[in-house]
Formats: sequence, structure tokens, C-alpha cells
Amino acid sequence: MGSKTVLSFRSVDPEARIGLPSGRFTTPHQLTSFIGGCLLMGVVYGIGLLLKDRGDWGPEMWRYLAGYQGFPIIMMILSCWSTSILIIKALKIRAQRKALSLQIIPNDPKFTITTATALKVIQAIESSVEDSRRFMYLNRIVIALRSMRNVGRIGDIDEMLQSAAENDEAGAESGYTLLKGFVWAIPVLGFIGTVVGLTQAMGKFKLALAPVVSGGNQQGVSQVSQGLLEVLRGLDVAFVTTAEALILVFVIHMVSVFIRSADEAILDDTREAAHDNIASRVRIELETGG
Repeated sequence: MGSKTVLSFRSVDPEARIGLPSGRFTTPHQLTSFIGGCLLMGVVYGIGLLLKDRGDWGPEMWRYLAGYQGFPIIMMILSCWSTSILIIKALKIRAQRKALSLQIIPNDPKFTITTATALKVIQAIESSVEDSRRFMYLNRIVIALRSMRNVGRIGDIDEMLQSAAENDEAGAESGYTLLKGFVWAIPVLGFIGTVVGLTQAMGKFKLALAPVVSGGNQQGVSQVSQGLLEVLRGLDVAFVTTAEALILVFVIHMVSVFIRSADEAILDDTREAAHDNIASRVRIELETGG
């Protein structure tokens, strides 16, 4: 590999490209994902405002977005933030995969890694890849190669790579913590809306029956009808908020399944590539040359 830069973290990472804080490897930075969520929120409600006066369906659509005592707004904030996390994570996985396609070890079956050749490989990586430590695969290799002077047996490199793989897997899993919290919170908000709506409906129902209890006339019957409409509005809040929450969390969960699968795939591919390019070549040199 020459000194020409063939891969730059700033040019492929979605967060670094726009000058925002970048999370570790495939994990989005919370600030960046929050900004992305705000932008998505603006798009959703911007479209809603443009269409709210269109025909009969416009006001109804806007009511589903902003009505029902504001519960949809809170759920949409968490949903947009969750969507932002998943979109950024998908783009970061794609960026990390670019490092896997690099030929960092000479394509020669006889090439072995010694202390001397390890230093040359590190220099080649750092001269051709900008911010190489920001790539999971290259970071793992550089850590192993820099420790070549300290290994005393064949298994040291394997253990080192295994430890790095476990740390990366734990870091990738922690990247879903915020998302898991939102997936839990969205249906809870829907159920809270259900409780509020039912409580409101029960209160209105009691008021609606007051004219009947007091032996009302025709005017009292009209008041009962009006009161029952208020009861239905409360039930509307109860059931619509729950339905919206379940739909939103279902979509987020299904998308996260595919993103998590891609995340696990790159972890497995990185582990395999690091073993094939480093561990398998170091073993021969350690056995023959000590």
C-alpha cells in the first residue's frame, strides 16, 4: 500500500461528514441522533401542517398527529428519535464495511507477521487510511500488531483479538440502550393515554346521566345525548393513543431487527477477517522464529 489516502473516516462516516459528533464504530452519537430526530419531526409535522386543511381527511390526519391531549406528539418525538438512531446506525455500518474491503496484508500465502513486518503493516495502514482507529476492523488489527513485542506464545494474539471482539460486541450492544428505552416508553405512553381517556370518559358519563337521575324532560334528554358524545371523545382518546403507540413501536421494532442483523453480521465478518489476516499468519512465525 502506498502513501496515498485510499479511505477517509470523514468522507464515509455519516456523522463526521456533516461535522457532528461521531459515535464509536456503528453506534450513533446521542447528540447527532437527537438532531436527526428533530429534523424528522419537523418533516412529519411540516407535511401535516401543509395538508391539514385538505378535504375531509386533512383535519383528521392532523388530529391523529397533534390531537388526543398531545399524546401523539410525545410518541412521535420518541419515534422520530428512534428512526434517526436506526438510519444513522445503518449508514455507519455501511461505512465500517468499507474498511473490510481493503487489502492491508500482502496477498501472499507465504507472508508471515513478525515484529518487523507488523510495524510495516501499521505504517501502511496509517499512511493510507485517515483516522484508521475509527474503523473497527483496522483498530482491532493495529492493537494486535502493536502488541507483537509483548506476546510470548501463539495464543496471545488470538486472545487479544478475542478480547477486542468481545469489547466491540459489548459496545455495539450498548448502542441499542437508548432505542430499547424508547421502544419501552412508546407503548407505555399509549397505555397512559388509555387510562387518561377512560378516566375522562367515566367522568363525562357520570355528568351525562345527571339529567336522567334528576328526572329530566326533553331538554334533559338532549343534555344526555351531548354528554354521551363527550364520553365517546374520552373513549376515542383511550383507544386511538394505544393503537398509535402499538403501530409505531411495531414498525420501529421490525426495522431494528434488520439493523441489528446487519450489526451482528459486520461483527462476525470483522472477527473472521482479523483472524484470517493476523492470527493465522502470526502463528507460523511464532512457531518457527520464536
